[in-house]
Amino acid sequence: MERDRILRFTPVDHPDDRVQRVGFDLTDPYVEQCWSAVVGPSSTLLLRRMPDLWAVNSPREIQATELSRSLGLGRGVGERSRLMSTMNRLVQYRLARPAPDGAGLEVFRQVSPLTPHQLDRVPQLTRDTHERLFGTHLEQIDDLAQHQASVASITARLDRIQNSSGRPTNGLAPQGKALGR
Repeated sequence: MERDRILRFTPVDHPDDRVQRVGFDLTDPYVEQCWSAVVGPSSTLLLRRMPDLWAVNSPREIQATELSRSLGLGRGVGERSRLMSTMNRLVQYRLARPAPDGAGLEVFRQVSPLTPHQLDRVPQLTRDTHERLFGTHLEQIDDLAQHQASVASITARLDRIQNSSGRPTNGLAPQGKALGR
């Protein structure tokens, strides 16, 4: 009989800065609607389950059997079990990496968009979904960048006003004196 063990799942930022900037959060529909065609339903479900597990405790420790059963993968937790295959797929596709102590995974908080090679191998429905979701995602990132630039510009202007020659900006002179214009 296979010995049950505790698995630890630790949230970590993706090692690629580009994925951190334009990647998708694990709760984003892109994970389910696009990555599932690449890694399969059980790996997708495990990825989508992570934020909920981390909401309770981070890193999250869970009995391997309990996790396997909660994903519908049965009781087996040995090296050739469906649970281990599911976890190995996350590592294979760079969605996670083995924990340094070997007791689970460090799961990346973001997933990358599918690569051109991956897109060539998925059904047309998934390619269409990728185009739609990735396009919307990039627009949101652009909107956020524009918003952040506007906030930075306004903040810089306010700083200049505040640190200017000490003249008030409301048109009122200190101590009742008129402003020269």
